[in-house]
Order: sequence, then structure tokens, then C-alpha cells
Amino acid sequence: MSERPLDRESLGREIESRRSEFVSVLRTLVEHPSVSMQPEHQGDCRKAAEAAVLLVEERGGTARLCETDGLPVVVGRIEGPEGAPVVTIYNHLDVQPAARGEDGWTRDPFVFAEQDGRFYGRGATDDKGPAASALLGAAVAREHGTPVTTQLVWELEEEIGSQHFEAFLEREKEALASDVVVISDTMWIAPGKPAIPYGLRGLAAARLVLETADKDAHSGVTGGVARNPLAELCEVLAGCLDARTGAVKIEGFDRTWSEPAREEVDGFVASGFDVERFRRSQALHTMRATDPREVTSRIWGRPTMEVHGIRGGYQGEGVKTIVPPRAEAKVSFRLVPPQTSEQIVELLRAHVAKLNPDVQVVGEHGIRPYLGPRDGAVMEAAADAFAFGFGAQPAWIREGGSIGAVLLMDQHLRAPITFLGLSLPEHGYHGPDEYFDWGQASGGIAAFARFLERAASWKAKAAAL
Repeated sequence: MSERPLDRESLGREIESRRSEFVSVLRTLVEHPSVSMQPEHQGDCRKAAEAAVLLVEERGGTARLCETDGLPVVVGRIEGPEGAPVVTIYNHLDVQPAARGEDGWTRDPFVFAEQDGRFYGRGATDDKGPAASALLGAAVAREHGTPVTTQLVWELEEEIGSQHFEAFLEREKEALASDVVVISDTMWIAPGKPAIPYGLRGLAAARLVLETADKDAHSGVTGGVARNPLAELCEVLAGCLDARTGAVKIEGFDRTWSEPAREEVDGFVASGFDVERFRRSQALHTMRATDPREVTSRIWGRPTMEVHGIRGGYQGEGVKTIVPPRAEAKVSFRLVPPQTSEQIVELLRAHVAKLNPDVQVVGEHGIRPYLGPRDGAVMEAAADAFAFGFGAQPAWIREGGSIGAVLLMDQHLRAPITFLGLSLPEHGYHGPDEYFDWGQASGGIAAFARFLERAASWKAKAAAL
């Protein structure tokens, strides 16, 4: 098939004619309850993977299930001519738990529904809708004769920390060799304004444990003499974190990171970020800051420490007058480059030892932060793809969360990475009545087709990338 350059107006009509095809693909994916964290849905995750293989094959590609020690990974390929650049597009097909009547769901989360241009169902926006858009974008590029090979990598364990993804990449890295990797699992800040992240915060988690006795003690008998581990842990936490401002007080922590540059923060604000809309969307009564530059810097470009829970003592109704023998606090840090989880946990351990040497610090899982370029051929292609698909220039932002697969693909595939996420805040990411919409889907199909067209002009393994 000869190459036919993409024209936005005619392509728009072509994509509109494929709306029912998109709906069919998304329905197939949504109606598999691929909840990776629940053992009873392990079989459903495998069925979702098997269905995904068929979806790729039905559009002229090849696909295979790559087994891991956990859930499989789907790898699909829509081949271009020999020697064509290879573009790998990453999505995930596993989802968060959901049930009708729980957590605000007013409909069956695993029964696809279409209403007023919205496509409802758990996973519709995170991340099955974007995956369906990428698949159709690749199919469109193939039908236009675009000389590029599209490789689809669809994970089934993203929502549980990509536990077996690294072993998969290590085993398959030669077969997965790519000229560029596109991540389609991120969110815009506002409708009508595409956003391209170039940075992700990392994560360090830990438990602080203090045991001062073997059993509950009567406060009338021992009060004033018995040590209270709950009270002592509260003191330790206050010595690590200023609860009012969020400032981390751990010795040496301030020397492990730097503020984002002024021009970076300019881009954060240009994303369309609205402080009041953000506050309402997160159901926050008040916030530590309200200036847009300060808020976006805090949630995207600075590290944090959070206290997630304190456990110990009596938790029932009323007041049981005991002194508990043990207490535990669960904390985590969002990290920015060049911080590492190991470094921050060690600083925490040393600081806590000075505050209270009896408190044990137990390090938990960690994810390193990611920071990529904001310029170059790949990022220019991503910006052009969004402008082509949505008629708007994107903003360059960082994201406050972590995507473990990004770090692993960066490490093992050693290809440039960019982001073409399609989700909007109102879609209900991880929330009730989650949905995707046709506007984002159709624009996304066009954007992916355009990105692949741009990539086709690159020489395989070109040094310029």
C-alpha cells in the first residue's frame, strides 16, 4: 500500500466513520473486569489479555501473550516495511476495584454504557479508552501506508505496581527494541489543553514502629510511668514534618533536590491549571497554598512527606483507658530527581534515630523519579501530534504521581520516551462512574496516527533521537 499523507479534515471524517468500531473495542475491554489486585479476578485479567490479542489481529496485526510469574503482558505489532522505525506504545489493561453501590458508583462498572458521547465503565479512561485510541490510530496509519512499525505493549499489573514487568522487559528487550516509546497513561489538566509530562515524581515508603511493652496497661495503674508509643510516635512525626506548611524537617533532606526552573513553572501554569477547580475536584476544604505557581510547583516539582496512618491502641467506640504496648505510623515521600528512595529512607532512619532511638524504621517499596527532555525530535513530534489531533498546542508539565513502567522501560529499552495521554480530570480516574468521551477518543486516534507519520520520517536508531 502506498503512503497517503494525513489530512486533518478528511481524516476527521474517516475517524468519525469508525466510531462504532471504537465503541466495540472499548466495550470488549471494559466488560472484562480485569481487577489485578483481587485474586478472584485473575481469570478475568487473562481473558482481557486474550481478547486484546484478537483485537490487534482483527486490525491486521499480530499479537502474543507473554507470560510472567504473575499476569501476562500483551505485545501486539502492526508491521511496517523492513527497516521502518519502531514506535512502542504502552498502555495497561488492569483496573481498580469497583462495584455498583460502592464508593459512589450508580451503575454496574463492568457493563459498558454509552450516553451523550460518554462511554461509561471501570477502566474507560484508565487506561482502556486510550489503549483503544492507540490501536485505532495505528490501524489508520497502516491503512494510509505509513512506513512505521507500531508495537503495542499492554500490561495487566500496572495497578499493583508492575510487579513482574521488569522481568518481562529483561527477557524480551531484544524483541521489543524500539526507536521511541510512547506512554499513554496520563491526564490533561483541563479540557481543550493537551498536556505532555516530561517528569514523574518517585516514591519512598516506610513504616515507623515503636514497641514499649508486651500488653495493654491500665492507665490508672501505670499512667505517668508507662511509656506511650502512640504519643512518642506523634512526637517523632512532628520532628520530621511541619504539619502546617508541609516542610520536611529531616536533616539533609533539603540538600537532595532543587526547585524547578522558572520557565518550567511557566509551563505548569500554562497547562490550564485552575486552583479552585482542583480544590473542588479533590473535595479539599482548604489548602496549604492557593497561588497557581506555588500549587503546581508543590504537586509536580517538589518532594513531599505524607503521613498515611497511625495504628495502635484502642479503636472501638468510646474511650478505653489503656496505654498501648505498640504503635506504627505509615509514611511516604514523593521524590523529585535526583532523589532516590534508598537515599531518603536512610536519611529518615538517621533522623528518627536522633529523635527516638527506639523507633524502628522499616523501608517499603520505592520508585525512582523520572525527568526527561522538553525538546528534541520526539517531543516536537508529540507536540505536533496533539496540535494535529486537537487543534491546540500542548503545555509541558510534570506529574505528581509515579508510573513504575516508565522507569523500567527507560532502563531496559533505552529509547526516548514521550507521553500522549488522553484522560481528563472529569473522567473519574480511579473514581465512581468513570467514563471516556468521543471527543478525546477521536482526537486521540488522529494524534496517534500523526505521531506515527512523523516517526516514519526518522531513520531507525537515528542518532538525533
